[in-house]
Amino acid sequence: MEVKAPQPEAADKCELFGGRLVLAQPREGYRFSLDSILLAWWADFEPDDRVLDAGCGVGVVCLALARCRGARDVTGVELQPDLAALARANVVANEASAWVSVVEADLRQLPPMFGNRFDVVCANPPFYEEGAGRLNPSAGKAAARHELTLTVDELALAAAFTLKKRGRFYFVHQPRRLAEIFSALGDQGFNVERLRFVQPRAGEAANLVLVGARLGGAREMVVMRPLVIYDAPDEYGAEVAAIYGGRGGPLYGRRTEV
Repeated sequence: MEVKAPQPEAADKCELFGGRLVLAQPREGYRFSLDSILLAWWADFEPDDRVLDAGCGVGVVCLALARCRGARDVTGVELQPDLAALARANVVANEASAWVSVVEADLRQLPPMFGNRFDVVCANPPFYEEGAGRLNPSAGKAAARHELTLTVDELALAAAFTLKKRGRFYFVHQPRRLAEIFSALGDQGFNVERLRFVQPRAGEAANLVLVGARLGGAREMVVMRPLVIYDAPDEYGAEVAAIYGGRGGPLYGRRTEV
């Protein structure tokens, strides 16, 4: 049975980063969140690096990398046909076709042409193990939140397959799964080089962690100061507010915005 892309009445649009992006996303099902925004400013790359967004959804990370941070060669891979179609439409709407392409594919079964092709891989994978917590009745949301189509081990394997020697892998996940994440990365030859924990507010426990790893990288790891999302109720902290305002620098320090 053919799966059709959402029609205009099934999607809505939002402006991001001071109007630098206009993004259409489903009204029901998968919708991007702050996790994706943080990932787009966590990935470290040179302008001419080949970047793979593993599980690109509607293309928010791909487009932020290209339109706001200066990446010139970004490929998004998305399993769900409706999201891949919206991502392609978003690329066209934001006049980013020269820098961004979207491929509908399964990260567990990528074609040989993807092997050792990319300098950087980034990903915002499902956070919850299959069987953990309540499964969302929306198939799109369920696949985005639970490991129904991609586990941590499978993601690490896909990143290792697609990256060049000493390529870099950036992703966002939950701190409670760090032991499993380190194990999966180690099995594929990655060393974690950089961590940054994300706290909803100062003094609260971290609920996200930003991870930077490299194939065959250094065994020394830098743990950065925590990123605090809210300074006050409904008021973003300085770093996050600057990103949403279209003037933010990368979350690892060195500025690469355009």
